[in-house]
Amino acid sequence: MTGMRFVPVFKICFIYHVTLTALAVIVFSRTIYGDQTSCTTNGWFGPNCQYQCHCAGSAPCDKHDGSCNSGCHRDWFGPACQYARMNFTVNGNFNSSWLTDDKDTTCNRENLLSVIVTLDTPIPLTWLRVVAINAVHLNTVKISYRNKSSNSTECPESNTAKINKVSADISCPTEYPVTSVTLSGDGVIFLCSLYISAGRNMALKQRAEQSSWFNIDLTDRWWAEYAVDGRIPNDVHLPTGLTCSHTRLKDKSPWWQVSFTQPVEITRFLIENRRDCCQGRLKNFSLTVYPVNDSFKPIAYRGSDRNKTTYSVVPSPRISFPVNQVKIDEGLNPEKMLTLCEVFAFGVLVTLSCHLMPRIRGRQQFSYLAYVVQDSLTYSRLLCTHAW
Repeated sequence: MTGMRFVPVFKICFIYHVTLTALAVIVFSRTIYGDQTSCTTNGWFGPNCQYQCHCAGSAPCDKHDGSCNSGCHRDWFGPACQYARMNFTVNGNFNSSWLTDDKDTTCNRENLLSVIVTLDTPIPLTWLRVVAINAVHLNTVKISYRNKSSNSTECPESNTAKINKVSADISCPTEYPVTSVTLSGDGVIFLCSLYISAGRNMALKQRAEQSSWFNIDLTDRWWAEYAVDGRIPNDVHLPTGLTCSHTRLKDKSPWWQVSFTQPVEITRFLIENRRDCCQGRLKNFSLTVYPVNDSFKPIAYRGSDRNKTTYSVVPSPRISFPVNQVKIDEGLNPEKMLTLCEVFAFGVLVTLSCHLMPRIRGRQQFSYLAYVVQDSLTYSRLLCTHAW
C-alpha cells in the first residue's frame, strides 16, 4: 500500500501554493516592518508586539520567537502556536483518548488501521499535521476527506513535508467545507496525534476603521482597532468599553472594516459579540470581502438572524481570490449602531516565502528570523516556511 511520499522541501516551495514547512520556521521581513521595537507586553511577542502568545496554562512565551516552554494551548498548534486547531470527534466505539489527549507521546493502542474524525464545524481544509512514533511510518498513511455532497477524496501524496523525526505537514486545500477526515493504511498503527489547521488569525492588529465612534466622554472612545486587539470582553475582568468597537448612536449607515498589509486567503470568520447586553444589535449583519484587484467582484455574506455570543461565517465554496479588505455593516438593527468585540479572519498569506538561510542558530543577518525547532537543528538549506 502506498501513502504519503516525502518530497524535498525546496520542491514543495516552488510547486504548492500553501503555507507548508519542513521545519517550523517563522520569518518576519525587515523590509515589511521597517524599524522594530522589542516587545515587553505580557502575552505578546515579536516586532512591536504584533503576535499573541498561545501557551498552555497561559504561560508566558518567548518575547523573540513566541515559543512556549509549556507547549501550546490545546486550541492552538504549529509555529509559535499561531495556528488555530480544529476540534473534532473520533468516530467508532473504541478508546480514542490517545488521539485527543493533546499528547504526542501517547499513540494508537487499539492496533487500528483506519481512523475517522468528524469536524465539530465543517471548514475548507488547508493543511494538517500528523504525528507518529516515527515519521517513516507516515509513508504508509493515506488521508482522505468528505464534504456534504461528495464521496471520499484523497489528499495528494506529494503535498507532504517532513517536520522532524516524528511528524509531517500535509497540504490538502479543499474548495468546500469538509465534514470528516479519514486516516488509513498500515502506518495508522503508529499514529499518535492529528492536528487540523483552522488557519491563523490574519486580522490581528491589522488596520481597522469605522464610520464613527461612540464615546461617553472624550477619554472613553470605542475605537475600531479594539475589534482586532486579540482581547475578548469578560463582564468581570475586562469591561466591554475597553476592547469593543462601537459606532455612534443613530449612525445613518454604520460600518467597520479591516485592511490587510498583505493579501490573504481566508477560510473562516468568527465574530465576538458583546457579553453584557445588546446582542440583538448584531443580528443579520453583512460581511463583505474585497479582492486585491478588479479581476474579481466582492462577495457578501449575511450573518445569523439569532442573538449569539459568537457568530461563525464559513464561505462555501471557499473565497476564490486573495483578500485585502473585509467590511462589516449593521444588519436589521433599528438603533443604527454597530458593536464588534473581536473579529477573527482565519487563513494564510497568499504568497509562500522561500528563504536561503545560512548555518546559524538565531537571528539571521538579512531578515528578522524567529523560529520554533522540534529538534536541535541548524538551517543550512533552502526551506519553505509558514508565510507570515
